[in-house]
Amino acid sequence: MYRRGVSSRTRKLLIGGAAAALLGSALAVGTGMSQAAEQGNPGAGSGGINVLVPALGFSPGDPNATADRVGPTGVNVPGRCPPTQAQVNAQVALKNANLPSGTDLESRIQRFEKTLSAIQDLKCPASSTTLLGRLKSLTALRGNANRDNVLRGLGLNETPADRAAAAGSGDPAATGSAGAGSGNINALVPALGFSPGDPNATADRVGPTGVNVPGRCPPTQAQVNAQVALKNANLPSGTDLESRIQRFEKTLSAIQDLKCPASSTTLLGRLNSLTALRGNANRDNVLRGLGLNETPAG
Repeated sequence: MYRRGVSSRTRKLLIGGAAAALLGSALAVGTGMSQAAEQGNPGAGSGGINVLVPALGFSPGDPNATADRVGPTGVNVPGRCPPTQAQVNAQVALKNANLPSGTDLESRIQRFEKTLSAIQDLKCPASSTTLLGRLKSLTALRGNANRDNVLRGLGLNETPADRAAAAGSGDPAATGSAGAGSGNINALVPALGFSPGDPNATADRVGPTGVNVPGRCPPTQAQVNAQVALKNANLPSGTDLESRIQRFEKTLSAIQDLKCPASSTTLLGRLNSLTALRGNANRDNVLRGLGLNETPAG
C-alpha cells in the first residue's frame, strides 16, 4: 500500500509539471504572436528587409568585369556595378537594425538614403542605379502642399519618378513597316520616361536622372511625336539594333528642337544602352527579348 501511495503521488506531480510546462509554452507562443502583431511592418532585422529596401533599377554588374559599362542614367559605371539586390539588402540590414517601414514621406526618403549608403559601402557609385533620381523626386515633395495625396497613390517604395516612367512605358507592338507619316507614330516614338513639365513654370525641377531641368520640360509625348513626324517622313520601324537607335536619336533631336534638354527624359541613358550593344556578339539574342522601343536599360 505504501508503495502504491508513493506511485500515485508521483504520477500526480509529473502530470502537474507537464501541464505547467505546456501552459508556459502556450503563453510564450501567444505573447510572441501578440508582440509580432503589435509591431506591424517588419524592420530591417526581419525577413521584411526584401520588401523595405528599394529596387536598384538596373541589372547587376559582372563581378569579374574590368571595363566600364553604361549605367541607367547614361554615364559610364564600373562593369561590376551595381551589386546584386541581395547584397545590398544584406548590407542595409547589417547597418540598420530598424529600417523605417512607413509610407510617410520621411520614411520613404530614409529607405532610399540608407540604400544609397549601402551601395557606396559596396564600392559602387549611385549612378549605377536609378536610386538618386528617384530619391530626388521624393525630396522635391517636401515643399509640396499636396504631397500626402501624391504619396497616397504610390506603392511602398514607388516614387513620382517611377510613376511618371510607368505612365509612358507602354509600347504597342509594331505593325507592318509603316513610317512616321502614318498613324503609327505613337507606337514608333519611344516614351520620354518622365512626366511633362508645366508650360508656365519659371523654376527648375529635378529631372529623371537627378539633375535640375527647366520646369516646363519635357514637352508632352504628343508634342514630341508631332515634331518627330514633322521632320521624318519615314521613321524606321524595325526591331533591329540600328532601327531602334535611329528612333531614339530622332526623338532626342525633337526634344532639343522643342527647347528642352535630353536630361529632362530618360532617353539618353536608354539610347546609350542600345549603342553599347554594337560591339556585343550576342546582341541579336538580347534584342529578341525586348519590345519595340524597350532597351537593356528599360
